[in-house]
Amino acid sequence: MADARALNGVILSLYREGREVPLSRYRAWALEQVASVIGFDSACWGSASAEPPALHEMHLHNCEHGIVEAYARCSEHDFFRAALHADPGTAIHLGDLVTRETYLRSTLYRKFGRRFKVEWALGTLLLDRTTSLHEFLALWRHDPGVPFSETERRLKELLMPHLAATHRAAWLRHFLRLPGHLNQVWAVVDRRGLLREASPSFIVSLRQHSPAWSGSHLPEPLAARVRAGQSHGAGAWRFDVTNFGDFRFVLIRSPGALAQLSAREREIALRYASGETHSAIAGALSLSPATVRNHVAHCFRKLGVSNKVELALRLEGAVPRLPTGMVE
Repeated sequence: MADARALNGVILSLYREGREVPLSRYRAWALEQVASVIGFDSACWGSASAEPPALHEMHLHNCEHGIVEAYARCSEHDFFRAALHADPGTAIHLGDLVTRETYLRSTLYRKFGRRFKVEWALGTLLLDRTTSLHEFLALWRHDPGVPFSETERRLKELLMPHLAATHRAAWLRHFLRLPGHLNQVWAVVDRRGLLREASPSFIVSLRQHSPAWSGSHLPEPLAARVRAGQSHGAGAWRFDVTNFGDFRFVLIRSPGALAQLSAREREIALRYASGETHSAIAGALSLSPATVRNHVAHCFRKLGVSNKVELALRLEGAVPRLPTGMVE
């Protein structure tokens, strides 16, 4: 019961206090919360893509200089990482994979673990099927006499989805500062042209624009223009690019149904088609319900539809599927 209360406190802190933590400090702050329920000496929290294989970024906690370079030289011998990839979402304890004696004889320990005091490891990997990215967090202990417990393994497994979700929320707050972007077709891309975050509708639109595209790397020549921080036009399609330091915020403007609507109509149509009521939209946008109804009626006329279900179908790919029972 005490463990459950402590875990609940950490999760609440991630969602409440975490909203005030800037992106640049979020991972360090979140690891401080984790340490209140799972003791550890150092940690590695990062994200990467599988196609193409690429490490996007890594936050190191209390790690010695040179740890990344040293790991790169022995990564092919990392059976712990292979186990995380084989079982996404499960917290894995190093001691459950091999005996202590086998680990001490392994190449991973001799070339990496011994130097950086990685005596015990507890890790989890999560896969984002929208962007093909995976996020991982490994906690390390330096004392060979203090392995992680099964209770700590379960706590880590329960915590990891919340850590990933709140970290993603910090990303979204950082990039989606302008009103209306949350319901648009957007992505955050790094300077190599690799997707870091994207709305589901961005993936759908990109596949419509480039049917042969797959993986996490933007198709050329779009990737080259995005890397250069330049907007890109391809026929009726337009990719608007905004620079954010090492990252690019990309908005797709396509020749679909949304192009027929004004900015305000687009926002209301997307909200309405995704299941929000007139009253909810009015409250979110500081409008009267009557004004929202008028905008919806204008959208219906422009798009040639007569109800919410038809609107959702007309905007297919730009909004999530309409939940049943939501027609107003």
